[in-house]
Amino acid sequence: MSTGHELSGTAAVELPGVPLAVPIAFESEQPGSDAPPIPGPDPGPFPPSGPPELPPVKPCNLGFKDGCYAVTFKPKGVVRPLVGTLRVDRGAPDAGPDGVIVSGDLYTGTPPWVVQPEASPAAGQSGSVAASLSRGGLPFELLPVRRIPIHPRHRYDSYLSGTRLSVPAFTLGNRPCQVTIDVDQFDYTHPAAGSFEGSFPASPSRSLRFVLHRSSPSFPHPVFGGPSFQGRVFQGGVDRGSITLTWVSAYLRRAVLEIDVLTGAVAPAPVPHPSGTGSEYFDTVFAGARWELTVEEDQVNVPVPGGVDPNVCWSSADLHNLMATVRRASTNLDAEWRTHLIVVPAAMGCSRGVMYDQIDVPREGSASFSDDGYPASHSSNFGTAEDEMQREVPRAYLRSASHEVTHAFNQIHQESETSADNSIMTTTPSVADVLGGPATGAPGVFPDQINLGFNTTVRNHLAHMPDPVIRPGGWPFASWFPSGAPQAGDRELFDASELSLEVTVDTARAAFGAPVTVTWTLTNTSDTELVVPNDVRLEGLFATMTVTDDRGSERPVRPFVIECEAVRLAPLAPGGQLTASYRLFWSTAGFALDRPGRHLVGVAVTWSTAGVPVGATGQVELWVDHPTNDAENRDAALAMNPEVGKWVALGGGAYHLTEAVDRLTALAGGGAGPEGRAADAAPSSRVAEAFAGLLPDRGAETGDSTAKRTRRAPAKKATVRKTAKKTGR
Repeated sequence: MSTGHELSGTAAVELPGVPLAVPIAFESEQPGSDAPPIPGPDPGPFPPSGPPELPPVKPCNLGFKDGCYAVTFKPKGVVRPLVGTLRVDRGAPDAGPDGVIVSGDLYTGTPPWVVQPEASPAAGQSGSVAASLSRGGLPFELLPVRRIPIHPRHRYDSYLSGTRLSVPAFTLGNRPCQVTIDVDQFDYTHPAAGSFEGSFPASPSRSLRFVLHRSSPSFPHPVFGGPSFQGRVFQGGVDRGSITLTWVSAYLRRAVLEIDVLTGAVAPAPVPHPSGTGSEYFDTVFAGARWELTVEEDQVNVPVPGGVDPNVCWSSADLHNLMATVRRASTNLDAEWRTHLIVVPAAMGCSRGVMYDQIDVPREGSASFSDDGYPASHSSNFGTAEDEMQREVPRAYLRSASHEVTHAFNQIHQESETSADNSIMTTTPSVADVLGGPATGAPGVFPDQINLGFNTTVRNHLAHMPDPVIRPGGWPFASWFPSGAPQAGDRELFDASELSLEVTVDTARAAFGAPVTVTWTLTNTSDTELVVPNDVRLEGLFATMTVTDDRGSERPVRPFVIECEAVRLAPLAPGGQLTASYRLFWSTAGFALDRPGRHLVGVAVTWSTAGVPVGATGQVELWVDHPTNDAENRDAALAMNPEVGKWVALGGGAYHLTEAVDRLTALAGGGAGPEGRAADAAPSSRVAEAFAGLLPDRGAETGDSTAKRTRRAPAKKATVRKTAKKTGR
């Protein structure tokens, strides 16, 4: 669906499944003949005496700046205007010396006579201008702050992809000085209730032309904003309405990062810039993508939850509960882009960080583990950081935490999208390997020469992807990236005699409403060593899963917990195998097996080698039976609930999900649940049997049940089976 092309100078890029603006030519001279005609009489042919004198040259000095513009578009005959942002990005990498990327997002505004709640005076204060002046201020609506506007998610209307920008440096005679912007507009279809992923059309809904002249903004914009432009919008030469652009920021987007720190943990800190001038921190990292990131170091010494040992590997349920508890309760994702980072101690060998695809809505938060670090088993190129905790290696720690935060803004690993490099969205072990020597990339030393910046691909994604894809509370993680079996031409697939992927299920016939365990094994069937991902779990992000039902409808299965900080590309010996499994039930894309019948479960393991997308695929058939008795009907109704889905995705033990506890207790026959199951009813269905090992602890009070749970061992990675043929590195 992308309108883009290759965005990285050296590596192939798998195009996102959403529209994405790309570099276009920037015209700074007199507009060409394709510009809208200038009103006025036709001067006619030259007189017999010969051609007239050349008209005078008039400088334009339009001052059409780089940055973010607030947009108001008033279509003819439409009561509600469209409002939003337009991003003009002349500094985009790969745009060329005269290039620019122009993108924008439009939202449905309110009629002009509707008073916005945020414009109302504070409680107990008069709303008059006189009273406000007496207090030393002006009403909000008369004193706008120069900020990038944020609009409610449910009012999103369309995405704009710039195709041409003309800003004349001069004009001739009576030809007006005007900015011309051509855009393709992609209308947005909102998701169904309970879902978060809407859709854009594969081709533009329409093409528009903005013809603008410099305007004189009214007070107080000369102080707090500007420049401003007004003009008309044309579609195929037909005037469609008026438009106003007001420059608001040199940044393109803005967001807030909230950092909370558990007692005993140490948060990432600013580090010296390699130039010796200034420092680098989360805000400077995101400034590289032209984001204004405000860092709020909110709570420190957050109390350790009861029954939790913070100095071991955390269960997914405990960490999810902590994040849901300590993040700012007043967060309104329709008024600000905000993501949450919780810092806990943990221990070496757990994971340097994780990201949850959902707390209440997608991509609200991530976590960093200060007492995990850089074990030699993850890379032989960690240098002085080897076997040190993150808190002892500030530059690498900030890089790792920035990686997790950028996941929350829906960016993926560069080993999958382009190739491993020394940038934020390459995994830590791969960065160490790239810096390990010229054979794998630019020579350098880990951690001192870590680049705290994004590569071109991620930078341009962050700056120009559509708002719903990027903003927290928008699309689920990686939903813009192609999933499932790669199509012909998308990737180079291994032959089965080179690399095979076998997929199995724990039952060929499952009860409707029951989770099913899917297992897959990647095997090097060749006689030579192959470089493949060292972790093929869904959580490691190199593996993807899709389920196709008997109607041909395909649904992705996304990991709820993204745990990828130990992932890298590594040699797999001839005959060597990597095995992983996943409990197929629910994800942020919904219930995977939501109807009885035949289903095909497909798994793809994909990555990039030398910039070329490659992969292996496999699938297995699974039948979902209709309920065979009243007990299976009843238990399926109990199980098919999103909170139960989260419980399963977290591996159980998520006692803060109270509705899941109630439903699963009822499923086990431990009380009357939402569907009215009697307390003494015995579990007599295949649905209940499939939940064995996932049910709540019936002997514990719900509020104190964390104390009775078993701490998990260090995060289990994909199993590697070695053979006698392995030669080592």
